[in-house]
Amino acid sequence: MSEADEEAHVNRPGTAVVPLVRTGPDEWADLRPAVRWLQDRRPVALVAILAIIAQAVWLAQFLSGLYFSHDDFVNLDLARQSSLSWGYLTYIGPDHLMIGERVIDWLAVRISFYNWGLASAVTVALAVAAGLAAFALLRTLFGERPAILIPLVGYLAMPLSVAALGWWTEAIAVIPLELAMFMALNAHVRYVRTERRRSLVAAVAWVAVGLLFFEKALILPLLLFGVTSAYLVGGGSWLSAMRRCLVRYRRIWLLYGAVLAVYLVVLLTSLGTASTGPALPASAGAAATFSWGLIKDTLLPGVIGGPWRWYPLASGWYALAAAPAALEWLAVVAAVAFAGATIWRRPTAWRGWALLAGWVVLADIAPVLITVVGRYPALLALDTRHVADAVPVLVICAGLACLPTTAGAGAGDAFGEPATAPRPAQARAGGDQVLRSAVAALAAVFALGCVWSDHAYESATSGSAAASYIANARTAIALVPAGTPVADAPVPAGIAYLAKASSVIGDADSGKLRWLARPAGTVDGLRMFGPDGRLYPAWVYGAASGPSPTRRSCWPASNGTIAVPFLTAAPYLTTELRIGYLWNSPAAAVIEVSYGPSVRRLTVRPGLHSGFVPVTGSASGVTVSGFGAGQLCIGDVEAGNPGPALRGPALPAAP
Repeated sequence: MSEADEEAHVNRPGTAVVPLVRTGPDEWADLRPAVRWLQDRRPVALVAILAIIAQAVWLAQFLSGLYFSHDDFVNLDLARQSSLSWGYLTYIGPDHLMIGERVIDWLAVRISFYNWGLASAVTVALAVAAGLAAFALLRTLFGERPAILIPLVGYLAMPLSVAALGWWTEAIAVIPLELAMFMALNAHVRYVRTERRRSLVAAVAWVAVGLLFFEKALILPLLLFGVTSAYLVGGGSWLSAMRRCLVRYRRIWLLYGAVLAVYLVVLLTSLGTASTGPALPASAGAAATFSWGLIKDTLLPGVIGGPWRWYPLASGWYALAAAPAALEWLAVVAAVAFAGATIWRRPTAWRGWALLAGWVVLADIAPVLITVVGRYPALLALDTRHVADAVPVLVICAGLACLPTTAGAGAGDAFGEPATAPRPAQARAGGDQVLRSAVAALAAVFALGCVWSDHAYESATSGSAAASYIANARTAIALVPAGTPVADAPVPAGIAYLAKASSVIGDADSGKLRWLARPAGTVDGLRMFGPDGRLYPAWVYGAASGPSPTRRSCWPASNGTIAVPFLTAAPYLTTELRIGYLWNSPAAAVIEVSYGPSVRRLTVRPGLHSGFVPVTGSASGVTVSGFGAGQLCIGDVEAGNPGPALRGPALPAAP
């Protein structure tokens, strides 16, 4: 304003006279170009991009402390061993139908096997794409206003996603699903507003993309229908809006239905490859315990920045939510209060919360109830990956409940109150103040909680055990000659559950090692991978023979047999018998080994060797016969189960 206007303003009757502090004409001149540049360059978009970049930087730093684990190894090894066939793409096994993930795994192992840096880069790139898609959708729905930064930052920072982001198999399922959700809804809203064919094609295509990565995308068309009928087709009751929505946009519902039908055919034909199938929960109590626990102990604390604390699993590769009881009930009260305030301020807000509740029930609770809920429903409810996909739905539904859309019946004031049903000015001002105070308080709790929860998860988890295991194994494989016999055995449970070493590290140099599921025959130089990934000499732990009664290195032969007793009876779970022998004849021969009631044959070769005989059950000793006039020397015998001789020389050598 000009100097005359300023003087008229301050001297206007009834206006307090405030002395003006004038600045020199050039005092702010240096800042004006920057302000104009910021205004011209759309500040909301700039802040959104900076927030997405900040999340990408944090995610890269977070992933640097983690590594592949559990299902990652199984899926990557399967990708290494398979061609890009339909059978491979639709293989379910212990997981779910994940055609898109199979493609990413197949490409990743052919670029660089077990390359966590590559996997992290893919995860970060997908997260950036999902963040940009979230901003695009919020801008389409609500316009490029500063208020959309609140749900955007909520999506980027909410700790409910942190566990899924750190697990490769989960990350390349959940993030593409979230990307598809944002893009499908964005294209769908544009089609509803313009009825352009390209928006129709894009919406259907993104629904298909979501289905390629996660079965939960089966619920996505229902979400699209709910959003459309609740907020995009005009006034009236929700039921009448549903009827209008079905009729007016029947073309897109038919196309969604066709995509779902094709996917269901593929899913049903692929169930034959699943190691487990759908089943009813163990009991109604287990279902209720899981459902309520997932909402009260995991979802709601995460919504306000929790859980603050985590339960680390074996080796710290993953952690479950461990929210304090006070936070759990604070989250319940805050959720009820905030939802109630939005409904009081905008009557149609309840539709958004109903859509969120429907997604959680259909996409997050129901699939778990029919697959894995068993003896530990309360513990299973603490796994945040079950509700990671609810974060984008929460962002969408909260925005619809609180903000006016840029077009359609939802347009209204800054908090989304319908213009057709205005409240008295005093009530509106009071409601605005209450809602602003609630939002400010929740934002403060959320921001602090996010920082604390993310830091706590980083402190509770680490990928160092798995990374060290794989690094040692790769070095060991490079150090041994080709064809080295290695007894196959499960890797440590903290790295991969019920997975054999041959499937976890065997493909690091495919074909170099000779893997033996149960060593049999003469096998010299047998080795095993230890719990640290180093390669040790193999030994049979259980019962062992004592020194020869003749105090010589060989057990005496009597009437063509050699009887070797154990110092203690062999364990009843014995699977392997090892015999250290010296065969002095120039040609190989076959001898008979009696272990308990069973008799096995062993081919002995000239020289000093180790012979392995698969056996079962317990016995007090062994008897060797059938060697005729040959000179057989039995030195030592062990019965039990193979294991690495951790006191023996290891490859690579321990530092």
